[in-house]
Formats: sequence, C-alpha cells, structure tokens
Amino acid sequence: MTTPHAHFMPGPKILRATACWLIVSTLLLLFAACGDDEASTGENAATPTVPVAPTAAPQATPPAAATPVPTAAATPQPAGVTINNCGEETVYDAVPERVVATDTSALEVLTALGLQEHVIGYFGGTPDRLQPQHQARAAQVERLGGSFPYPSLEAVLAPGPDMVFSYGFNESAGLTGQNLRDSDVHSFSFTEACPDFDGNVTLEVMFGDVRSMAQIFDVEDRAEALIASWEQQIAEVTAAIPAGEPVRVFYFDSGEEAPFTALAGSVMSDIISRAGGVNILSDVSGTWGVVEWEAVVEEDPELIIFVDYGFGGPDTNRTFLESNPALSGMSAVENGQYMALTFLQSVPGPQNLDALIKVATSVRRVNAAR
Repeated sequence: MTTPHAHFMPGPKILRATACWLIVSTLLLLFAACGDDEASTGENAATPTVPVAPTAAPQATPPAAATPVPTAAATPQPAGVTINNCGEETVYDAVPERVVATDTSALEVLTALGLQEHVIGYFGGTPDRLQPQHQARAAQVERLGGSFPYPSLEAVLAPGPDMVFSYGFNESAGLTGQNLRDSDVHSFSFTEACPDFDGNVTLEVMFGDVRSMAQIFDVEDRAEALIASWEQQIAEVTAAIPAGEPVRVFYFDSGEEAPFTALAGSVMSDIISRAGGVNILSDVSGTWGVVEWEAVVEEDPELIIFVDYGFGGPDTNRTFLESNPALSGMSAVENGQYMALTFLQSVPGPQNLDALIKVATSVRRVNAAR
C-alpha cells in the first residue's frame, strides 16, 4: 500500500498585537516600491530584517502555497507495476520480499527465474520433484508442508508473506485470492486455475504467466531467456511430428466410477496437440473435469497417459483398465500403449516442455505400431 503524501502546512500566524507596527511598516515600504517592480524584487525586497511579510505571504497568495509541489515532483515515487491476474488488477509498488508458494509448480517458476531469495517458504513436494537445474535453488527454501490437502489460509499467512503464488487456490480451505487481499497480501495464480477462466490454455499462456511474474520482480531478461529456450524445444519437437492422422490420446488422472481428465482448455490438451496427438476430449470445454467412461470408450484412445503423483497411480490405473471388461477393449489397453507424466509436467510450468518431449516420443511409437 502506498503512503499518502503529507499535506503542505502554512507558516505560523502572527498573534501578538505588539507586532502590528511591523506589518504596517512593511506595507508602507511595499506601496512606496510599487512603481518600480525591479526595485521591489531587488534591493528593497531584501531590506526588511524582520521575517514578517515572507512568512505571512503564503497564507494569502495561492502560488506561494503551491511552492512545495515542484520539490515533490523532482523526486517522484516509483509508479509501480500493474498486473492483471484472474480478472483482478494488482499494483506492486515494490518487489515482494516474503513470498510463499502453495505448491511445487509455483516454486519451480520462482526458482527458474532465480528468485529463491525472495521466497520464505513453500507447500508441496520435495525439491527432487523439480528439474535438476532448479533443485539446488529450491533446497534453499524452507518446505512448510506437503501439497495434500491444500494448506489452509491460516497456515499460508503464518510466516507473514507479502505475496502468495499458487497453481490454484482452494475455497474449501479458505485459501482464495480475495481472502489474501483482505489480509493485505498480494496473490498470483496460474491462468489455468483462475476460477472464472473459460478459455484455452496454451504454452504461450503459460509463458505469459511467467512474464507477469518476471515483471513483478523486475527480471524480464531472465524470463525472455527461458522462453527463448522453450520455444526452441517446441520447434524441434514439432519439426519431428510424423505425417498422418493424429494419435488419439486420453489423459487418465484418477477415478474409477468416472475419470478425472484433461479437457479442451487445459495446457495438457495443447501439449498433446503439439506432440502430434489429439485429446479425445478436446470437444469438452473447460480445463480439468470429470466425464463418463462411455465417452472415453466411444473415442477409443490409442495412447493413455497416466499421472504419477509418486504413490503408485499409474500401476493402479493400468490394472483397473485391464481388468474392467467395459474398458479393456480400447485400442490403447489392448496394445499396451501407456505412458506416465508427473503432476508438475501436467500443469503449467517449466516441466511442460519435458511433457511435450515425452508425449511426442510416445506418439511416434504408436504411429510406428499402426
């Protein structure tokens, strides 16, 4: 929050009646000099030795009262950086110095930009979940807790942050952007996780989130260097995509009764498309959600992506699919065409580029087996 500028205060009033003769004397001198402006602003102006007229003049003369303004303008305060995130405009008057990341994806963006010294703690997985080049930086940051369940608002506010960066907030835990703003704490979320977002997240949207973070911390050059390297990786992958019909891909996160999966608006759907595949649920709006198994079976995926949270998800899901008569006839299940991505590779962040390479490799394998 900015501090209001102090108002200009007029000089002290002359209250003593015994000083009246000084005022009258001064006025007589001014009347005598009014015929010669240059004289009144020269030697005669310096004649009085009693500081009555100079202190009283600002009270009656508006231009004199405004004299402090040029002094303030000569030393302007920083204009700040205005960032629009999840539909809320936030002005950062200074670089945040006490950042809390509520998950490892947010921490990885901060460390990729070399901002670990601004981070006082994070919730999420251990540093070895990050890309190797970021692990040493992440190890410098205190781990406040795991990522399941979501940290509460109280837990996030306990270290005294001036900013909270998250993949997405959680209303049931009280951790929302509005609640943080009510606590005078700035918040930033990946666009994919904004509550009212209804568009499609692409890798370029993720790049935009990284650029916004870099702008807040005044490290735009670092962001541009990162993004340039990512764009080079994208170009190399897309150049190697085989010709022909895209491979039909299903992303299976969890859920035996009804699968939780990546929908048309998720960054995962964009990654699949760039890798030479097509998300079989790309006609379902939204980012992530639950669908019916019938819709999955009807689209007959050729490649199934499991998410690896680090506790047996891929193996459990594969066993479920192969043992369920209604699902085991899908092409991917019959041919054993599976692959796994980690959570950090599946949600916006630096590891999206790792996901792109892995999905493209699996797509080429399926194409070769057709």
